[in-house]
Amino acid sequence: MPRPEFYVTNEVQDIMERIADKFPNVFPGFDVSRLGCLFTKGKKARKPIRLIPVSYPRDVWVDKTYIVEVFDANWCEMTPKQRNLAVFHTMCSIPEGGFDPESKSFGKKRRYDYEMFAEEFAVTNGVPNWLDNDDARGVFDAADETKGVLKSPVTVDDVASA
Repeated sequence: MPRPEFYVTNEVQDIMERIADKFPNVFPGFDVSRLGCLFTKGKKARKPIRLIPVSYPRDVWVDKTYIVEVFDANWCEMTPKQRNLAVFHTMCSIPEGGFDPESKSFGKKRRYDYEMFAEEFAVTNGVPNWLDNDDARGVFDAADETKGVLKSPVTVDDVASA
């Protein structure tokens, strides 16, 4: 099987740093430097981003805990708001302690219910189908910028403190 074409850029890591800075209670200990990110060309997937844990024995040669694969065709079709939400969704896949080698969650992925995380539900203002629905609030949008959408009773701070 031929190797797919890919390229590396810091675009996703930059978004992750901004999100981790905005939501420190949701992503404690999040270490962007322990993530590798690549964009795969010529492949389209159901989801625009895939999180791949780097486990033994590969982690011996690679000093990354996770690889984030972004499908270029999907990414190019998305708006900036959708891209930020897709990155947020990917970040939610990493459990607390996912970057700590002493943690039992090290290098693991969180499982979600109904294709969504509670933090993601709160950030999008209760819109579960954020990729297809323009009413979803963006990660960096203020809460009052979304009009006509029912407010979610849950906020990211509520989820982080639980």
